[in-house]
Amino acid sequence: MTPFMKKNALLSFFILIGSVAPAIAQTGSVSGVITDSLTGQPVANLTVFIPSSTFGTITNQKGEYHLGRLNPGDYTLMFRHLSYPTTTRLISVEPGKPVILNLALSEESRKLNEVSIIGRIPDQRLAFHLFKTYFLGDQKEATCILQNPQDLKFYEDGGTLKAVAKNPLIITNRHLGYRITFFLDYFNYVEDKNPDTGLGRNDYFSYGGSALFQDLSVVIPIMTMGWRVARKNEFKGSLKHFLAALYRDQLTKEHYYLRTTFQSPEDLQLAEKRSNAMTKIRWAETDSLFNMDPAIHKSSYLHYYPAEEYPLSQNQITAGLQTGEKKLQAVPSLLVFSDYRKTRDLRDDWISTLRIPEKGIIFDQDGNYRVPEGTLSWINHDNSMQIIRLLPSDYMPKLNENHR
Repeated sequence: MTPFMKKNALLSFFILIGSVAPAIAQTGSVSGVITDSLTGQPVANLTVFIPSSTFGTITNQKGEYHLGRLNPGDYTLMFRHLSYPTTTRLISVEPGKPVILNLALSEESRKLNEVSIIGRIPDQRLAFHLFKTYFLGDQKEATCILQNPQDLKFYEDGGTLKAVAKNPLIITNRHLGYRITFFLDYFNYVEDKNPDTGLGRNDYFSYGGSALFQDLSVVIPIMTMGWRVARKNEFKGSLKHFLAALYRDQLTKEHYYLRTTFQSPEDLQLAEKRSNAMTKIRWAETDSLFNMDPAIHKSSYLHYYPAEEYPLSQNQITAGLQTGEKKLQAVPSLLVFSDYRKTRDLRDDWISTLRIPEKGIIFDQDGNYRVPEGTLSWINHDNSMQIIRLLPSDYMPKLNENHR
């Protein structure tokens, strides 16, 4: 089997676990006190935030925190401090009903001051260059600047370049107008030194972590107009933009195309119940895309038919329980192609893999969604999730701006 093309992929990803609440006028809040479980003393300077959003704060000297103006819905609230383990809690916000959440953090894991590194120490200048290229997406730091590079440590493990950070990374993104506090869990970069014949060199990267965004428009209002245009452009191809288009039945108008994926000829045969002979014929017509599953950190090729779009039926998209919501039922693992260049060739599109949990998701016209049970996975391939292009999950352009 010779695919038409095996895409050389730069890969980054986030697993989206929580949900972003629907935009409803009446809001709620969450507040509480964080203490040490051993001493009972308040924990100050602990970051409390909704990952990948602009909603966040830091506990005061009394260990107190407060997040207000939260739209009703379910949220994953994260608590991060260098001396304590990362903790998350799922909260449900209702209009006008404050949520009180107090936590006593265990002292058992207060040992993150020094990162234990086992492996060969690489050329630090080259390692940092690769980190800027694939993580920041701006190797010259012209508009996306890491303020504390001294907190990064690089090492090699089994042919993989890895990076860890002993403190949160502070990043100024002048392209989109955000100051980002990024808690880096890991960064991996692999140079494939034995690529398939004729396909050129393959470089793969992945990273994981959680980000808190601060909008710089209030600080530098003169840049607001340019940032608004840049944010609108980067919003296209995002999960929220895709779901907003799906809600309005405008996937084609917004230049989205879906393909179902197969891991192997056996998967194809099982899905279509074809004979071995037919499977081989059909397999010769497939294309493929490099993929890394962030849940198991395992790479593979995803195969698909370029000529056969996957249609979403009316049975898969139904009305939600609340007015203004829809439900997307479980679908096969899908490749979502965002044709930002508006060409017929899928290979120059922005590509994401979408996996919906068994019981589906609830979403609204603005692309906000809730996950009743399980995990929604949205994996961005190529370089579409580098920090320079990353928007907070609560970003939404004005209603008349979110269309091409």
